[in-house]
Amino acid sequence: MLNEEFLSGLLGNEEISAEDKIKQIIAEHEADTRGLLQKRDELLGSEKKLKEKILAFEKGNEEYNSKIKGLEEMLEKANNGDQKAKEFYETKLADLQKNYDGQISNLTSERDQYKNLHLASLREKAIEEGIKDLNFVPGLKQGFIARVLSLNHFEPQDIPGQGMKFLNQENHTIEEAINSFALTSEGKAYIANPSTGGGARGSSGGAIYGGMPKQVSSQQLNTMSDEQIMEFALKGGQVV
Repeated sequence: MLNEEFLSGLLGNEEISAEDKIKQIIAEHEADTRGLLQKRDELLGSEKKLKEKILAFEKGNEEYNSKIKGLEEMLEKANNGDQKAKEFYETKLADLQKNYDGQISNLTSERDQYKNLHLASLREKAIEEGIKDLNFVPGLKQGFIARVLSLNHFEPQDIPGQGMKFLNQENHTIEEAINSFALTSEGKAYIANPSTGGGARGSSGGAIYGGMPKQVSSQQLNTMSDEQIMEFALKGGQVV
């Protein structure tokens, strides 16, 4: 959460470079935004779009309902007739309901299978995206990934405008969680030649004059104060 405790801990850590501080602040800000969007969607009772097979099935369901209604009407008439006619229509109605329930079960199973395969693929892509810039010590890549996954409980969430994302308890994506862990002392043990932080920064005057620019170089970033770094990150600044 982007609060005073988080910012004080991050900005006061001289082992983290100014550029990595920018990434952490932006990631935390985006995580907070995702949390607000999720709460909004829950209050509005938004629903996910149904799959094409579900839509097709619902259309077929109307036909089933029509047949069931017809049998019920026939059964009602049969109640005024003999017992054999009543039993015949009751059996027909039970068979139709059984067939209907079986189709629902099969369709649900097939849908869940494809959904799980799709989610597994998305999760693997998110992991690969998160580690693409990391240079691991030989043999420690899988251990790094396993450690990140053990520290976080990721759940798939449909984020408006962003599609499906895997978020942890703090609404951070897999990529953001990987980046954060890579900056910790434990995470650096998995990485060959990890960053040890930027150089000393000047006072609030530094090399930045007037308003806050949208793009700065790494050299300019190292001259910015902690307050400027936070403002730069929250305004969507980029390091070029």
